[in-house]
Amino acid sequence: MSTNIPISKLKRSALTGLTAARVGAKHVGYKARSLLTKSEDKEASRIRHEEQIGDLIFSVLTQLRGTALKVSQILSMEADVLPLSIREKLKEACYQVPPINRALVRKQLIQELGQSANDLFRQFNNHAFAAASIGQVHRAITFGGDAVAVKIQYPGIATTIESDIKIIETLFSALSKTSDLLPQKNVLAIMMTEMQDRLREEVNYHVEADNIKWFKEKVELTGITIPSVVDDLSSKRILTLEMLEGWHLSDWLSTNPSQQQRNQIGQQLFDYFWYCVFDLHRINADLHPGNFLVLNDGNLGALDFGCVRTLGEDFISKFVTLIPALVNTFHHGQNIEKLLEAYQSLKVISEEVTLEQFENDLLTSIEPFGRWLCEAYAESEFDFSQKQPCPGKPTEDSRKLVKFLNGFYQEQLCFDRAHLGLMNLLTEIGAVVKTDWMRYYDK
Repeated sequence: MSTNIPISKLKRSALTGLTAARVGAKHVGYKARSLLTKSEDKEASRIRHEEQIGDLIFSVLTQLRGTALKVSQILSMEADVLPLSIREKLKEACYQVPPINRALVRKQLIQELGQSANDLFRQFNNHAFAAASIGQVHRAITFGGDAVAVKIQYPGIATTIESDIKIIETLFSALSKTSDLLPQKNVLAIMMTEMQDRLREEVNYHVEADNIKWFKEKVELTGITIPSVVDDLSSKRILTLEMLEGWHLSDWLSTNPSQQQRNQIGQQLFDYFWYCVFDLHRINADLHPGNFLVLNDGNLGALDFGCVRTLGEDFISKFVTLIPALVNTFHHGQNIEKLLEAYQSLKVISEEVTLEQFENDLLTSIEPFGRWLCEAYAESEFDFSQKQPCPGKPTEDSRKLVKFLNGFYQEQLCFDRAHLGLMNLLTEIGAVVKTDWMRYYDK
């Protein structure tokens, strides 16, 4: 695969259009073959088809990078929005992406820091050891002898955000029409809008550097390690950080850690999230496997602070009523009116909706996701290896909700994305976690 990034809108559109056409052609072929496939072989045939589509999508996303890979990351976290075989392929986008070539790396260093790698570092490894949506990371040694990680932004990323939104909508629209594997168009539109807003911040590494410094100063939670920023080797497109040694979560899980180790890391993740929500009122919205390391000392390393969201006091005070209301309604069968009040206080459901309307027209639609969301909080401890799959696919019943939707707090989308990421990470780890989330809430 070429390591050159197509920057022009024409080239990126052409690449996406070609892939969309190939997705459609493969689906037509699959449908034709299905007519001749024995019933006992249909499931294996379907899985192979999904894997082939996953390969096609991953191929174009890794070439486009930027906004395209952000879509990939989020969809890989959305349980049941895509089939497992496709989600597993897209998960590679979290930190395993083909690197850009040495010439582009050299160009970025000179353009941003004014000197070549040999002048900036005692040692610089030209081969990236990690690559993500908007940049790749190189190992280096400073002239002071410190091991550092140098994140280099892909050239032209900042100029492709707007056009990529339309381009990726085209790609996933084609996939949706041919295979019915994606949620409704309006759901994807919300994702695209959210990513566009956050990417405008993420492409400025000065913003991320400030975020890292802020969290490093404020986080006083045992077991969480945040790297230091090396200011004189950082710029708007280059970010140099203290090197943290360890394993990405997926790599760590492949070593078959003990249940005790799983529980420890899972508890650290859980506590870190709710500590940030209630003590700091700021969260990292990108809770995916590529943004955390299990360090050699057993601590949890938090790596990426490009997508940070401040949570207002009003939102937090309203949100804390939701989870208890969900638990009371779906696990104890009581206080349905409290659940309606919680949704109305969050501006999700109009104040004009009556309790009778809520019970008759909305409760059945809310229950699958509501029960999934709150099951971890129904008791003081929860085994995430037993967590049910997220009921992510829209149904005819769930579409009734649309006419009652009233809006939401601005920070709701980032919070929900981060909370869902937490649930998915803990499920992947299979940790048993003490889920007293309210212990960090200071009323």
